[in-house]
Amino acid sequence: MSNSASSGSAAAGHTDRFAALADARRRTLLRLVHERSPDGDGIGKDDLAAEFAAVTADTRRHDVSADDQQRALVELHHKLLPRLTDAGLLETDDDVVRVPNEQLLDDTVFADALSGSNRDLEATTLDALFEALADERRRRTLAILGDRYQPVTTAALARAVAAAEADAVGHEVTQDRVDEVRTALVHVHLPLLHEATLIGYDDESGRVSYEGHPRVRTEWVRSTDGTPAIETASTDADAAPDARRSPFPL
Repeated sequence: MSNSASSGSAAAGHTDRFAALADARRRTLLRLVHERSPDGDGIGKDDLAAEFAAVTADTRRHDVSADDQQRALVELHHKLLPRLTDAGLLETDDDVVRVPNEQLLDDTVFADALSGSNRDLEATTLDALFEALADERRRRTLAILGDRYQPVTTAALARAVAAAEADAVGHEVTQDRVDEVRTALVHVHLPLLHEATLIGYDDESGRVSYEGHPRVRTEWVRSTDGTPAIETASTDADAAPDARRSPFPL
């Protein structure tokens, strides 16, 4: 496909960003930069460290000691900022941290995660959600399931995923390849997606369904492949052609 390089780059970018967001302390830091630098001029690292120390300790800024601020500054410099800047979510210039001019995940879901307005979601829940999305195969799996109205078998799902990854149709994929993908799905990817409440998964019956999640956007999971998921999922004989829909919010 002519767009394979660009789609691969987009998928890698999504993977890096979701992986960076799968940590409550990094999300807190990112939110602080957004809040303290609404004009885009940025915030100094020393000030950011003091704000971060106060927020994470649930105290007022003037109660933050010099030692607390220094510890926060070390954590920012060595642990938190590198992952966020590498993912393109923040920029640093000398001692200033700022939000990039173009917000890479500019939508209501991401805004909620930054603002802290979704207090119904605990940090561990958001950790699990972003960790589940931080993998190209898992996002592709969600895209395929999103076009199915009924639950599908793990065997049918594995063939659809394998076909999409090979830019092929289901019957062109070897059974050995399908078995490899199914093993990875069953033992790694489906449990993670289920834990993040993104899918329904019954390991005894071997059936999988998309449960719907209001905080997952269509473009998040459909950026890995230019082929519509309905085509890659059409090899499943358990669902009729008219029993398909996309539950992702637009």
